[in-house]
Amino acid sequence: MDVLVPVLTYCACSMTMIFTNKLVLSSYSFEYPSVVLLFQGSIACLVMKVLEVAGIIKLEPLTLETTKKWLPVTVFFGFMLYTGSQTLVFLSIPIVTVFKNLTNLVIAYGDWYFFDQTVTRGVLLSFLLMVVGSALTGFTDLHFSLPGYIWMSLNCLSQAGYVLYAKHAKTTTKLSEWGMSFYNNFLCILMMGLSSVVTGELRQSMQSPAIYDMGFLVSLFVSGIVGTGLSFAVFWVISATSPTTYSMVGSLNKIPITIISVIFFRTSMSWKMIVSITIGLFSGIVYTNAKIRMKMKDHGKVDVVGSDEERKPTEKV
Repeated sequence: MDVLVPVLTYCACSMTMIFTNKLVLSSYSFEYPSVVLLFQGSIACLVMKVLEVAGIIKLEPLTLETTKKWLPVTVFFGFMLYTGSQTLVFLSIPIVTVFKNLTNLVIAYGDWYFFDQTVTRGVLLSFLLMVVGSALTGFTDLHFSLPGYIWMSLNCLSQAGYVLYAKHAKTTTKLSEWGMSFYNNFLCILMMGLSSVVTGELRQSMQSPAIYDMGFLVSLFVSGIVGTGLSFAVFWVISATSPTTYSMVGSLNKIPITIISVIFFRTSMSWKMIVSITIGLFSGIVYTNAKIRMKMKDHGKVDVVGSDEERKPTEKV
């Protein structure tokens, strides 16, 4: 239960956030991701401060020392969100999930290399299945966009850096999950505010017809509320599990997202996509089984012979 609740919270917030961003950026033709992130971060900080004043949560005070330690996380975070928003402008949601799944391999390697996380045959097999499913899904996307794929590649690298460095920063700052979320959003406001001014996005966005559309403003506000929960849930899952498990949960969460996008965004569904979804579900079962066996082995309930042996070389190459 200690793991299930944060995982389900993350899944719900992640799905809602992706479709809200898709609505804001594409449906209203508002192609100013820095401005969107600026508003979302501002709303998130405001919500957390209100919750703190109400006595619902407790936030650590802002200090220069903690800010220095957390700043790299925010840089990765802001770049991840910015590149992700740019990607949604050029690519469909299903093809985005392809690259997100491939990012798991980078995160798993970093989790092993930096945090000595055990990687068994079962875990490796689950990632291999996920990659195969991603490859099949990729063939269903008939629209090629070079800018979209470039933004997506940068998004995958920044996501891996964000998740892995957040794990490190948590141990050095001793921040709570809400504290990490507040620092993240506060520093992101400064970064996105500067970015939007330098690139001219802030000035250009003020001339967009969407600014005067009540539906757009409501969607933007809702995305900020959802972003508050998502930011907290990310750190909650990483704290309760590991970067590798967090990445796998994120990939499996893309399966219902893909199905919903087919229904509501009229994305074409082919037999290849159906097969890839099935493989994705199976990879989740394999991963879960591998983690259960690892726990049982730790408690001496599984014989080492014939079980998933640790893939941890004596030297890190």
